[in-house]
Amino acid sequence: MAIHFAPPALSDRKAVCDAAAYAKAVENDASFVNLYLLRAKYGTEIAFSEKLLLRRYSDGLRAGTYGFPLGEGDLRTAVRLLYADADERNLPLRLSLLTKSQCNLLAAAFPDCFTFTCAEKYTEYLYLRDNLAELRGSRYHGKRNHISQFWRANPDAYIQPLIPENMSFALGIADQWLAARPDPYEPSLLYERSCIAEACENMDALGLSGLLLYADDKPVGMTMVSEISSGIFDVHYEKVIPDYPHAWSVVANEMAKCLTGARYLNREEDLGENGMRTSKQSYRPDLLNEKFNAEWHGKESDLC
Repeated sequence: MAIHFAPPALSDRKAVCDAAAYAKAVENDASFVNLYLLRAKYGTEIAFSEKLLLRRYSDGLRAGTYGFPLGEGDLRTAVRLLYADADERNLPLRLSLLTKSQCNLLAAAFPDCFTFTCAEKYTEYLYLRDNLAELRGSRYHGKRNHISQFWRANPDAYIQPLIPENMSFALGIADQWLAARPDPYEPSLLYERSCIAEACENMDALGLSGLLLYADDKPVGMTMVSEISSGIFDVHYEKVIPDYPHAWSVVANEMAKCLTGARYLNREEDLGENGMRTSKQSYRPDLLNEKFNAEWHGKESDLC
């Protein structure tokens, strides 16, 4: 049975979210927001086989790969469809950025048919919401100190929920953050800026929420999040303008306080960048979600 892949559209949100919810997904690749906003970066296309979400990529680091099938349905049938699609495109069947549990499911469905390799830079950092909201114990001493310094210096500071009417402030903060960097024209940063702009334009349609932090009667920090599956939230963007370094910890803490229905916050991967790794480790992750790539080396008869 042929399947028709197409770039994700805003109208696909419910079906994608239903598939992620059924799979109890925790990985940011399952977030509809990421699928949609990063569709040009990775050449992302999606298709559905009944209630199973299929994903394929044709650009960037994921070019020529597929995502793990998500949702309700038969895994073997889904893999057969992906194999046929890859064969039609004269490509080997390769799946990228799988979780450990997904690797186990694939290995059980197709024994000795896949080779798995670790994708080290793509390990995701997940944190219990309660820990980021309460910051109890000695391991969060540094974060509490940053937050205390911010509120002492800015006693009249306050937060507002992010809504369409004030969304332009979030983009303004991102612009100020970018302009202050030593590499403001770096392509990946410019692409992120374009994604933030598109997120601002489609906040409700994407299912985004977030907050703004104000100090000195102006917006100085912002964050944007969405729910991947029940109780699992992805932190997509978090920016603070120059001259308010302690505001980073405040934004993260206030967002965690607001997400009372969350269990885990996924602050995504560090991509092998030392600064990002140091920052993510400083929040003391409660779960490291390792990622793996898989390549088919079985026979076609193994698919039957």
